[in-house]
Amino acid sequence: MYDNNCERYWALSDILPVDTVVDYWCNNDPNCKEAKRHALLSALEQGDVKYQRSDGKTFEDPVYDLYQRDLILVERESFLAWSDAICGETEKQNLRHSLVINPRSETTYLNIIGAMLDIMLSQSPGGQPYSILNSQSAIISTLLAYHNDKPGISQRTLEEKFAAAKRKLTSA
Repeated sequence: MYDNNCERYWALSDILPVDTVVDYWCNNDPNCKEAKRHALLSALEQGDVKYQRSDGKTFEDPVYDLYQRDLILVERESFLAWSDAICGETEKQNLRHSLVINPRSETTYLNIIGAMLDIMLSQSPGGQPYSILNSQSAIISTLLAYHNDKPGISQRTLEEKFAAAKRKLTSA
């Protein structure tokens, strides 16, 4: 995934690199990336999903060749329409949320996460900890122990989101 500060710019872009689309679609799950990458490339080849070349040239090369040379930019709306036709309801919602999250929503989520982290790692005025989890690492370990099968719940993602949440909360 990309730096949290840049995700809002991907959400504003009408075209995305193939690997960016696949990363969002798979929530960075390495087990599904290869299958979905090939499904997407096949859809591009068949014309089910629109794309443009990043080099601006107009002549036709095979999609797989263009992909190997990192020259394909997928049109967001065309991809979302195609994925709506092949994905289940939960996957559709998750994908749309990943690719269409707006900056205001992201700010809200990050502020909530940052505030929860702040409270969990703080103490009451009397000195009692609010949580038995006494560090961000402990929170991440616990989340992974209970929810590692959920999209977006990985050590790297949690560390990135927590750091972004802390920055967002302190800048607000």
